[in-house]
Amino acid sequence: MGHEGAQSQITNYAAKNFSLYYNVLNYFKTIMRNHPSINHVTQGDVFSIDNYQFPSYPIANILIQDATFGSNVTDYRIQLIVADKTKTLENESEGTSNDQTIPFFGTDDVVDIHANTLSILNDLTSYTQKSIQGMEINGDITCEPFVDRFNNGLAGWSATFDLTVHNDRNRCLFFLINPQGSGYIIEDCTTNEHFLAVFKEGQEVSIGQVFATNYTPSSRPESYLESYKYLRCFTIVDTFEDRDNFDFVGLPVLAIPYEDFETCDNCDLWISPKIWSTTPETWGDTPSRAVRKWQYS
Repeated sequence: MGHEGAQSQITNYAAKNFSLYYNVLNYFKTIMRNHPSINHVTQGDVFSIDNYQFPSYPIANILIQDATFGSNVTDYRIQLIVADKTKTLENESEGTSNDQTIPFFGTDDVVDIHANTLSILNDLTSYTQKSIQGMEINGDITCEPFVDRFNNGLAGWSATFDLTVHNDRNRCLFFLINPQGSGYIIEDCTTNEHFLAVFKEGQEVSIGQVFATNYTPSSRPESYLESYKYLRCFTIVDTFEDRDNFDFVGLPVLAIPYEDFETCDNCDLWISPKIWSTTPETWGDTPSRAVRKWQYS
C-alpha cells in the first residue's frame, strides 16, 4: 500500500518510543496520509466530524479512546474511522419500461463506499500488524459500518482494537518527592565547593572516588538542571544522614572511560577539550591506537 516515497517516511518508526502518546498519533496519521485512497486525515473526537465539510474525500480519523499501563507495556484502545461522502446514483433507465439499473441495492453508492473504506482499514491495520516493530495489535479488530452517522451524508467503517507498545516505566528518571535520609558530600575539583548529593539508583560509589558527571553544580536547591554543555569532576569526601535537603538528586556517574579517576587532575584531562584525540595512557603512540571515547555508565 501507499506511494513509493511514503515508505521512507515511516521506516524510522521502528526506533520510536510508542509509549509516548504523540508518537502513536503521529504514526497512524502518517500511514493514513500515505494511503493513496485517503484525501484528508483528522484526529480526536469523532462527533466533531459532523461540524465540518472537508475539501475532499475519503477522510480518515484516529482517536485514542483510553490507555492502560501494564508492568512494562502500555495498552492503547484505538479507533480508526474511514468515511466517504455518499452520492445519489443517476437514473439509468432504458427503453419505455423506466426501470432503474442500480448496482447492488439502493439509490446511492453506500455499498461501494463500505467496500472501499473497509479495504482501506484492512490496509492500515495489516501494515501495523506486519511491518512495524515496537507495537502489536492484540486480539481481533472490531469493524462496524455506518451510514449518515454524523448527520452530514457520510458512510464508512470504524475499526476498534487494542494496541500494545513497550514501556520500560523507568523509575529513575527523576524524584517526585525530595528523598530523606543518607547521601554523600562531594567536593568540586575546580572550586572546592561542597555539595550534598544522592546518586542515581544502582550506581556504586565510595569515599575518595573521583568521578565525572554532567550535572551543573549549584548552591541553589531549586537549580537541579542537567547540562550537556560541559562536564565537571567531583571527589566523594564523606557521607551524611538525617537530611531532607539536597543539591543533587539522582546524580549520574559517567564512565568516560572510568568511574573512578583517582585524582582530580586525571579527571580534568578527560573532561576538558583538547586538540589531541588519543587517550592520556597512549600519548606518544600512534594517534589511531586508542581514540578517546565517552559513554554513559
